[in-house]
Amino acid sequence: MDELIVAVGLNENVTRDQNPNVPITPDEIAEDIAACVDAGASIVHVHARDAATGAPVMDDPDAYLELFRTIEARVDAPVYPTYPNGPTVERYRHVRALMEAPDIHLEIAPVIAGSADLTPPIELARGAVNPDWCLKMPLSDLFYQLELARQHDLWVSHDVMEPGGLRNVASLFRAGEHTHPVLLKFFMTDRLGFGLPPEPRYLDTWASLIPADLDAEWLVLPYGVPYQTAARLWVHAITNGGHVRVGVGDNPHGDGYPPTNAERVHQIVDLARSLGRRVATIADVRRRFGARMHVGASA
Repeated sequence: MDELIVAVGLNENVTRDQNPNVPITPDEIAEDIAACVDAGASIVHVHARDAATGAPVMDDPDAYLELFRTIEARVDAPVYPTYPNGPTVERYRHVRALMEAPDIHLEIAPVIAGSADLTPPIELARGAVNPDWCLKMPLSDLFYQLELARQHDLWVSHDVMEPGGLRNVASLFRAGEHTHPVLLKFFMTDRLGFGLPPEPRYLDTWASLIPADLDAEWLVLPYGVPYQTAARLWVHAITNGGHVRVGVGDNPHGDGYPPTNAERVHQIVDLARSLGRRVATIADVRRRFGARMHVGASA
């Protein structure tokens, strides 16, 4: 895809203490998404939050149904939810509820590509609140979630945290588990002890691991890194055929980061234009990922 996809990690679990501009209530989230789309974003990832406390609401179907109804009344864009670690049926129940609701038009199924050990670096582990966080994603979970995506004709956004996860996606694609092109999100961080370091040379490694028969687009997601580290990754992705994710949810604050999501989208759009790359519209994204393919056509 020649056009640059600008995705947004809108709020994640960021608190108002970390960034006073993080959207919390359904109305705030919908308004923030609309501002990001106006600025040039074409995909948005969102977490439901408790409107009174601001706490994350990870898998409550009612909370996500209310949130997505509020969003869709305000803006027409590909928006997709999160889900927590835990047994498949429990953690995916809110996604399934969004898929099955006749008045909601979910387009993207969020699927983590494989298990990842999300422990902090050893030197930080002793002081960490949760030093033993392992994200469990067995193949049975992948089969379950991809089957739901096929049933509801959704395309899949895969969180890829380890090289083994990318191999999983390629194998599943060859087996006909995907019926649309795939979005690969390469998490890159030095805050946690997984994956590849947040440097352009390792982004090249990620891109080089994508097999030729996997119909996919890839983006870089710098997570919890200084602005200059993120900017180097974004420039490298923009100039080498990849895409980018920005957002308060991924990097709440820091020198160089604008304070709001919409301003961060504007910043990337200006960067892309200065580098000679056109920014994708929502219609571009829907054309790229929406056309159905023959199951198992690539082998």
